[in-house]
Amino acid sequence: MSGVETVLHLAQLEAKKDMNESESKNLAKLVTEPPKFKEPMKHHTTLRVGGPADVLVTVHNVDELQKVVQFAKEHDIQILVLGEGSNLIVRDGGIKGIVLRLSGELTKFKFDTLEVEVGGGAYLPHLLVKAAQRGLSGLECCTGVPGTVGGALISNAGSAEEFIGNRVSRVTVLTHEGELRVVERDELRFGYRQSNLKDLGLVIVSVVLNLTRDDPKAIMERIHRRWRYRWETQPVNLPCAGCIFKNPPNDRAGRLLDASGLKGVRIGDAQVSTVHANFIINLGNAKAKDVIDLAELMRRTVKEKFNISLEYEVQIVGEDE
Repeated sequence: MSGVETVLHLAQLEAKKDMNESESKNLAKLVTEPPKFKEPMKHHTTLRVGGPADVLVTVHNVDELQKVVQFAKEHDIQILVLGEGSNLIVRDGGIKGIVLRLSGELTKFKFDTLEVEVGGGAYLPHLLVKAAQRGLSGLECCTGVPGTVGGALISNAGSAEEFIGNRVSRVTVLTHEGELRVVERDELRFGYRQSNLKDLGLVIVSVVLNLTRDDPKAIMERIHRRWRYRWETQPVNLPCAGCIFKNPPNDRAGRLLDASGLKGVRIGDAQVSTVHANFIINLGNAKAKDVIDLAELMRRTVKEKFNISLEYEVQIVGEDE
C-alpha cells in the first residue's frame, strides 16, 4: 500500500452515490445561504488545488447543521467538514457528496473569566488576538495556524512543545446520527498532531478552553515573535498546505528532506519550497496530482536515504480525475 493510500480520508469520502436533482433542491430548502453546486475546491484550500465538490453547504447555526446532517444520513450522502482548507489537498476529480462549512453562530466567541467557549468554525488567528486583548494566554503556540478552531482540535495544532489540546476543558460535537453530545476532558485523547475527536463525532460544534491571565502586551509580543519566526523560516506568503509530513521520533521532517537535496525540486507547478523543505508551494497552476506525485517522491527519497518512512500531516481527500 502506498503512502497516499494510507493517508487519513476525512469522513471516509467515498460517497455511495451522486445527488440527484430532487435531492439537491430539497437540500437547498434546509439552509438560508444558497448551496454552491460543482464548486471548485481550489477556491477553498490554501494550496489552491482541487476539483469540484458536488455541493458546498454553509450552515449558520446548530439547527441548520442538524438538518443537513440528518438529510445526508437519510439519503446516504457523505459529508466532509471543511475548515479553512489549510492542511488539505483535494484531488483533481473533486469531492463526492456534501462539503460543509460552519459560519454565523458557529464561529462566535464567549469569554467568561479564564474560560472561552468558541464555535468550531471560528477562525483561529482571530481567537488568538481576541484572547490576547483580554489578557488571556495559552494559545500562542497556535500562532500562524490559518485554520478553524475545530480543525485545530482535530489535528491538535501547536508548536513542537505546546498544543491546543492542553487547553481543552470540554467539546460539544454533533454525532453521525445528528445528536449533540458534550465530551468531557477525561474522554479526550490528544497526541502529536492527532486527537480522538473524529471517533467521537462528525462535527465539532464548540469547545471550552481554559486560559491563564497575563499582560496583554506580553502576550502580543510572544505572538509577534512567533509570527516573525514563521515568516522567516516558512513560505507563508505563497499558496501551500502547511507541513506536508509529521516529524518522525527524535528528528524533523524538514531536516531529512533538506538533507536529501529536495529543496527546489518540482513537478509541474508544484515545488518543494526553497525556504523550508517540508512545504510544497503552488507556483501558479499546479494540479493536485503534481502535488501528490511530488510528495510521494519526497517520501521515497527520504526512505531510500535514511530508511525513515515519513507520515503525512496534510490530509488528502477526494477522487482522481
